[in-house]
Amino acid sequence: MPYRVLIVDDQKGVSRLLRSALETIEQGLIVSEAPSGEEAILEASRTRIDLLIADYRLPGINGVELVKKYRLVNPAGKVIMVSGISDPRLLKQVSDASPEAFFAKPVPM
Repeated sequence: MPYRVLIVDDQKGVSRLLRSALETIEQGLIVSEAPSGEEAILEASRTRIDLLIADYRLPGINGVELVKKYRLVNPAGKVIMVSGISDPRLLKQVSDASPEAFFAKPVPM
């Protein structure tokens, strides 16, 4: 069964770059994109998402709120957060959300 990855970032260029990198790493990944947390939750409620890759700054709900809602829908799902934030309070929020990994933008491929 292929793994499903959902990239959530309102910057289309970042989403495309991450998608391209993932699609070259392993065939069999099904990669989709969502520009907002609300759309990501809708997608996660419709289909199984094995890995959520989310930016902190999103239109509507932020990435930490998205992670909390995603984990209600899919407790076994994995999370990677990416962001250009440097504010220690926001970084603490990201850490408290317990993602499997955090990468600062720009994300090294």
